[in-house]
Amino acid sequence: MISRFLSFVILVPLAILIVVFCVANRAPVTVSLDPFGTLPQFVYQIPLFLALMAALIVGTVIGGIGTWFTQAHYRSAAWKRRQEIDRLKREADDARERLRQERESRAAALPHATGTALAAPRPV
Repeated sequence: MISRFLSFVILVPLAILIVVFCVANRAPVTVSLDPFGTLPQFVYQIPLFLALMAALIVGTVIGGIGTWFTQAHYRSAAWKRRQEIDRLKREADDARERLRQERESRAAALPHATGTALAAPRPV
């Protein structure tokens, strides 16, 4: 509940600022994709707020991709740990099953010991 309230308190003023910025910067600017200025077909007239918002979105996407690549080793280590945990759980389950079968076979081999069970090992 508190996180929703904080999100509301932060995002509403931010949205208002973005709308005010976009309304105040509607004038067209020339954007050229030609670094040498020799090709006029790579020149566009777009509103300033659109150019800035596009740059902000592209920067956020590129930053997110860069972060994702730099954190790849953490994801790899987590995957390896998960595989190791799963392997150890399977080994522990197999060991418990073998112990249960061994107890049953010993109990069956001792017919005179009716009603007595083998002592279970103490948990560690």
